[in-house]
Amino acid sequence: MRRWMSLLALVLSFLLPGVAWAGVNVNTASSAELQTLPGIGPSKAEAIVAYRNENGPFSSLSALDAVPGIGPSTLQNISPLVDFGEASGSAPIVPAQGKDLSPPNAPAAAAPAPSAPKAGGSGVNINVASAAELESLPGIGAAKAAAIVESRQNQGPFTSCQDLTRVNGIGQATVANMGSGCRAE
Repeated sequence: MRRWMSLLALVLSFLLPGVAWAGVNVNTASSAELQTLPGIGPSKAEAIVAYRNENGPFSSLSALDAVPGIGPSTLQNISPLVDFGEASGSAPIVPAQGKDLSPPNAPAAAAPAPSAPKAGGSGVNINVASAAELESLPGIGAAKAAAIVESRQNQGPFTSCQDLTRVNGIGQATVANMGSGCRAE
């Protein structure tokens, strides 16, 4: 009888909501699922979801550090309990709850990037723009702008705005959100 009770307690412990055991995928988890992590309450969970929707999937803990309200202490507490799943940006991220993470009014993640304007057109030319100019693109902050410049220097020019997905931390949703504000010449 005692053995069955222990087994039942073990099974129930995995079924109890509100307890993060391991492997909460920050790229697919709902706000409620994120709140099971230590130190993540409703406002931090919503900030993670909002940042993910605007900037694309997280690739590491350091990428999660860019979320307002998430700092070194929180990262240390959640590090053994999170994973990043498919964060490459090569496929749309679909949360377990079935909600689309694409920004409102954004084209589907599988849709090709908008055609880049010809030379002299409007938008930021990602092959010559400074980091400060790149920051004017939606979803691109200082860290991602620096990563774009570094990628351009190390791997050569981008052939299209879609190529920005080769930069760590930039996914399909971020590229789609740029629309005609981005060009590659």
